[in-house]
Amino acid sequence: MSVKIFVMTHKKFPVPADSTYVPLHVGRACAQELGYLGDNTGKNISEKNKYYSELTGLYWAAHNESDADIIGLCHYRRFFLSEEGKLLSDREYEQLLADADVILPRPVFHGKPYYEVYKEAHNIFDLDTTGEVIKEMYPQMYPVFREIVMSDKVYSGNLFVTSRPLFREYAQWLFSVFDEVEKRIHVDDYDAYHKRVFGFLSEQLLYVWVKSRGLSVCERPVGLTQEKAETAELKNALCEKAAEGTLSGVQAALSLFRSAMKDRPDLMLPASDFSGELADMFRVLYVCEQELSAGRRGMFAITSDLSMLVRHYRLLCTIAGNIVRGTESPEERSYFKDSAISEALFSVIAGSDPVLKEAQESLRAFAAPW
Repeated sequence: MSVKIFVMTHKKFPVPADSTYVPLHVGRACAQELGYLGDNTGKNISEKNKYYSELTGLYWAAHNESDADIIGLCHYRRFFLSEEGKLLSDREYEQLLADADVILPRPVFHGKPYYEVYKEAHNIFDLDTTGEVIKEMYPQMYPVFREIVMSDKVYSGNLFVTSRPLFREYAQWLFSVFDEVEKRIHVDDYDAYHKRVFGFLSEQLLYVWVKSRGLSVCERPVGLTQEKAETAELKNALCEKAAEGTLSGVQAALSLFRSAMKDRPDLMLPASDFSGELADMFRVLYVCEQELSAGRRGMFAITSDLSMLVRHYRLLCTIAGNIVRGTESPEERSYFKDSAISEALFSVIAGSDPVLKEAQESLRAFAAPW
């Protein structure tokens, strides 16, 4: 059997050596060439990528791929894995689908209804409207839709693998729903992140379709191979601004950070920022702005390398915790005291943990802030 797993991407990435995995440049109609197969040939909706995200690749594959017996979607940094943590091979996909109709990622359990999760992050009108359209067009599916959106079981990423007939059937159903939803919701006033509304909505609709069809499911682990490209790009840009070692450079970095978070709040999610470094970069930049505004070099007296300053900040937080617990070493105590911690830095360290905040007065004796 022929197996093709299309790897949705809008960035250059390390392409798997296994030819089963085929990079597909989504939104190619509105972007610069990456050297990969694009979703802008044949029958396509490539120009709608800012609204549909990886679904423009799904649409393209459903309408233009005619050779593969098994078709699947992964992302440039998310892949289905074996239990041993290795990329699945074409033979393994065949074996899994010999006993199941569809391969899906293992779900996440949020502890509260998906409806509430969506409402916190997006415009709930869009999800409600999608439900109304399903109720009108596919009334037998509406109870399943309600059950799934009110469950805390969440399938994310639009990753799946199935036979070509089922792949095409799902695409036909999904876009028939979205063709109508698109007439009823208005997203042009959304920021760039929230404009990708159809990509967000489809994550649970995949399972609505699977369950409504009574299909058997094989759930596999999904591996994240790298940080989100935009997260890495933002980190590099912040480091470049900070490297100027000036107040204007720091303020430019903070402005860039705030603008990025407004447009792309997902950049700080654990799945986007593996190390959680972005939040600490902001804290360090804030401290540097306060110090430079007071006419002192402060942290910049150590280095203007933002990544190194984040490591320094994290070490100080760790030592502060050890001091409060009375477990600090003499070397840690000296490092903490010799760091000439500014009042701004001390406030951020003390505020990083409720225990430190409560013990900040006793901790202050060790910091000797200037």
